[in-house]
Amino acid sequence: MAALRKGAYFLVGLLLLPSSLAAAYSTISQIIHSGDFRQTILFFLIGFASYLTFFVAFRKPLRAYIVGHELTHALWVFLFRGKVHEIRLSGRQGRIKATKRNTLIALAPYFFPLYTLLLITAYSLARRWIHFGNYYRVVVFAIGFTWSFHLLLNIFILRRGQDDLKFSGSFFSLVLIVLLNLLVLGLIMAFVSEGITLKSYVSGLTRDVVGFYTAIGRALGLR
Repeated sequence: MAALRKGAYFLVGLLLLPSSLAAAYSTISQIIHSGDFRQTILFFLIGFASYLTFFVAFRKPLRAYIVGHELTHALWVFLFRGKVHEIRLSGRQGRIKATKRNTLIALAPYFFPLYTLLLITAYSLARRWIHFGNYYRVVVFAIGFTWSFHLLLNIFILRRGQDDLKFSGSFFSLVLIVLLNLLVLGLIMAFVSEGITLKSYVSGLTRDVVGFYTAIGRALGLR
């Protein structure tokens, strides 16, 4: 039964792989053609590169990462109407005890950039009372910085091996993580960039994913 379950997840991972490739193409293409590269997107990239420099030059802030990692697990347990009985942090490890566990709960910290989304939420609330003006670019810089933290620390941690990936199989989990990170990046770009809207991003993404699968079908002689 366990072997059948793993085989099913592996097959789903194979089927999702073209979606990841199409999402990568669509997201990058829409960013490049947004017409906003020299405005907000540039500050996002500067923020991303700033943390990249920090990541290479200094010690990894694993404590901050682990706290965010376990809190993200807990948040997704709540989203699935489960209960968290314990959150344990010790040294460079953490764990939670909860009443629910599924693929999204297990993988949430790897695609859900908690600190970035907290920053976006705080900004969205604050701008109701504060006019940021050109300081909005500082917010975009911080969003790029925190998303870089999320991405680079996850790559660093995943290279060490993580039990979270074993729940649904490593191949399926990695494909899903890549796909969801690309979707989250696209949604962040729709938030920070004036040249990309949620509607235009979803429309372009849908077109490219459908086009990718259609091309594969034609190559295989399916249509």
